[in-house]
Amino acid sequence: MFGNKTFISLLSVRSASFLITFLCVGILLSCSGGGGSGPEFNVSAGGFKPSDPDFTVEKTFEDEFPVENHNIVNVEAINGEVVVTGQSGAQRVMVTAHLSVSSDSQEDADLHLDDLDILVTEGTNEILIQTLQPESIFGRKYLVEYDIIVPSSFEVVASQANGTVAIFDIQNSVEISNGNGDVLLYSVVGGVTADVENGRIEGTVVLPVNETIDMAINNGGLELSIPTTTAAEFSATVNGIGEIVVSDLDITDSLSTSNSLTGTLGNGEGSIALSTGNGKIEVIGFD
Repeated sequence: MFGNKTFISLLSVRSASFLITFLCVGILLSCSGGGGSGPEFNVSAGGFKPSDPDFTVEKTFEDEFPVENHNIVNVEAINGEVVVTGQSGAQRVMVTAHLSVSSDSQEDADLHLDDLDILVTEGTNEILIQTLQPESIFGRKYLVEYDIIVPSSFEVVASQANGTVAIFDIQNSVEISNGNGDVLLYSVVGGVTADVENGRIEGTVVLPVNETIDMAINNGGLELSIPTTTAAEFSATVNGIGEIVVSDLDITDSLSTSNSLTGTLGNGEGSIALSTGNGKIEVIGFD
């Protein structure tokens, strides 16, 4: 084992210079940190990095509403996630929302948490749930995560600017509009209208007689699973780059081009229209 003097003598001039520089930086940091007013640094393999400037405050909204005289839930969201789940025999609509505001200082986040709120209005046959937030956000991030339980017989209408919209176990029509984010539909028995600007649509839908599935995406893929017994006039169109794939379904009188497919499923009682600007359309039949 080398002694200290022997070890230092073996260092190159370059290594010794680095050691002196490192010790000087350490002394400067320890001196500046004593007052608590200097910037914070995290030391990592990548060097010095400023600490995360994000400060977030949260609150929770919870309420429930009787279902008498109502058969529609309408959610008007802005940023976050919307999950609506149907529950057989439910006697109340239960709304849980987790609200958060992020800013560049704790004081600003605390001050503006009350700017974000939930408004629930009971109409003639509709329960309307709305996110309320300022039109000008000044660099802040407002986020609401909804978890809503409704009777499975309810019609569901939902709109969102940014985030995922997921609908589960609904036996009625569903209408969704999403600016940026995915639309997920599982165990839906009813007509569906879904419009997405950027994202994807994935759904398992049972289409009743004479009902309609109308799904459109500007940019993104679409995957739809339907029973092999579905009866509908069928059309799928890719307006830009993409492909159309149909599996385990018998489409009669089909007409196919490089970017479209039309035909008839069963006796053609209903209607299925699918389109995307750029992306893959995949339709799968199941028993």
